[in-house]
Amino acid sequence: MAILGAIVLGCVTINLVEPTETATSILATAQVILPTQTPQPPAPTLTPIILPPTATTSAGASQVNIYLIAIGDNGVSGKKIGCGDSVVPVVVAIQPTLGVLRAALTELFRLEGQPYYGQSGLYNALAQSHLAIQGLEIVNREAIIRLTGELQIGGLCDDPRIQAQLEETALQFSTVDRVNIFVNGVELETLLSGQG
Repeated sequence: MAILGAIVLGCVTINLVEPTETATSILATAQVILPTQTPQPPAPTLTPIILPPTATTSAGASQVNIYLIAIGDNGVSGKKIGCGDSVVPVVVAIQPTLGVLRAALTELFRLEGQPYYGQSGLYNALAQSHLAIQGLEIVNREAIIRLTGELQIGGLCDDPRIQAQLEETALQFSTVDRVNIFVNGVELETLLSGQG
């Protein structure tokens, strides 16, 4: 069989052959020639994924601890303090903020007039006090807290309770190792000792 010619159509070559004695027409034999490179699929369209901001980066924390007293708990539920009590953390929601110490103290002071926290039975030794934040700063890992207002002490056992509530609220943060608290310019320890 003799090849008379070839027609190339895209990727297909058709060879025209000489008819045989019994053939009455020209036969066409198709041969598929594969291209040397496989065509690449089109690149996918990339759609950007937008993630919501995390609370710790731009908006800040959305919850903090405030500290209350488990009377007579003797250190079972939290850190043991004077009079056989425990100071216990309670998680509260706040508006997202980077000023977490200010927010935590503000939430603690909002419990003014509430000697017990909801149905928990936890005692608030600051319930009779009327305090506001005058200034806050952290210097060399020491929180210096300046408060104004009226500090009411309910009895001898309230001294360590008040101190623990305020100090532990500040010490919950990793940037604070020590706390120094002033009320109307007088150190808290001086006021609690009855000398202020």
